[in-house]
Amino acid sequence: SVGTRPWLADFSDIGGKAWVPIVAAGPGFLAFLLVFLDNGITWHLVNHPSNKLKHGVAYNWDLVLNGAMNFVNGSLGLPWLVATTVPCIIHVGALAEKDKEGTVISVQETRLTGLFAHLLLGLMMLFLDVLKLLPLPVLYGVFLFMGLSSLTSMQMWHRFLLFFMQPSQYPATCYTKYMRIAQIHKYTIIQIFFFGLIFFVQNFEPIRIAFPLMTFLCIPARLFFLPLFFEGWELMLLDGEDDEIAEWIALKEDKVTNVSLEEGVNNDADGFEKPMKIVDVDDV
Repeated sequence: SVGTRPWLADFSDIGGKAWVPIVAAGPGFLAFLLVFLDNGITWHLVNHPSNKLKHGVAYNWDLVLNGAMNFVNGSLGLPWLVATTVPCIIHVGALAEKDKEGTVISVQETRLTGLFAHLLLGLMMLFLDVLKLLPLPVLYGVFLFMGLSSLTSMQMWHRFLLFFMQPSQYPATCYTKYMRIAQIHKYTIIQIFFFGLIFFVQNFEPIRIAFPLMTFLCIPARLFFLPLFFEGWELMLLDGEDDEIAEWIALKEDKVTNVSLEEGVNNDADGFEKPMKIVDVDDV
């Protein structure tokens, strides 16, 4: 009948054009980059030490399962499985117990919330006619709310707000305490530039397919481009791990303490009266 197709996609049906698989390898590689980076970034954010998750990570196992599922979905002509970064972060935040400053104390780690959420998504297939009645701006509003609600947990957003604050009102962070404000603003401006570049490529139709490549280029930019403008310790304070930052601050404070003690000893020595010179009578 009209509109039906086989369950499995026919990979040999290339319309007699033998060059199609070779040409398709380029976009296929970009799609691989997109899936790999999207999933990797999401897993890294979710399993960040600041979330204090107790269960062990399984990056390689998750990637294997993701690749297997995408192969099955592709064979059936279904959409690929890709991690959704913002909902995952909101999910962890919803299960987290936080103090008044927003620091995570613990996270209720359970599989039930993910199971029920995906069951509800599956049940939505029974109500497609009802979902069509929802105005598209309402759905955009939901996504906008999800994005805005996660801004408070982003360091880039807090550094962006520094442009509109008096220096005396800056929050007490490791980078505002030890770095020059000009360097902090420079780092934020570079981040905004790369964000705008990726956003432009993603939303400009003729080159949209290069979006995964632009995301990937952020890695060498961080490794080789940013060190041209920042010291290693500055980059560590801005985007390093919490343990590394804590260790650097401890060493810094110890060094400052030792220098202060040495200066104090020298000042005390200078404060003593010098012994009077004894003049021999014959010298007068």
